[in-house]
Amino acid sequence: MSTFTENLTTIRRRFDELEAREQLSILLLGGFLAIVIGYLAIWSPIHKFSADGQLIHDRNLQLLSYLQSTENEARIAAKGSTVDKQTSGRSLLTAASSTAQAIGIKPSRLQPEGSAAVSVWFDAVPFTKLMLWLERLESTQGIFVRQISIDDRDETGLVSARLVLRT
Repeated sequence: MSTFTENLTTIRRRFDELEAREQLSILLLGGFLAIVIGYLAIWSPIHKFSADGQLIHDRNLQLLSYLQSTENEARIAAKGSTVDKQTSGRSLLTAASSTAQAIGIKPSRLQPEGSAAVSVWFDAVPFTKLMLWLERLESTQGIFVRQISIDDRDETGLVSARLVLRT
């Protein structure tokens, strides 16, 4: 502690030996440095934190507004999905087979996989018709592929497939 006071005394003595103009310049430079350090160390981080918080607040407010505007649609969709889940085991099988027949393909085997999924096997089905069938299932019935395995056949354009579909 004594070395600090000695150093401070030495600096103070040297400062007093300077001319008045030099002392004023050093005081102004010290004040300027204090302002710059205060801005960079205190004000700038606080301002950045505040601006980031405001941005997060605005995003969350937009999300809240969007969710509130779509609340009724979500409630209607949720009510509709509970009705679908009660009958999905049979209706999924029915939808898969009837849509396949409408396209002109016939599954070799259909097997329920729980209440919301069904496994479908095809032997020697045209690949383009299989893809058309999957597209129709998704767009008209809301049935999606959970798992798919496709193997090519010796005949051009024909494949064997095993699919697991879900609502």
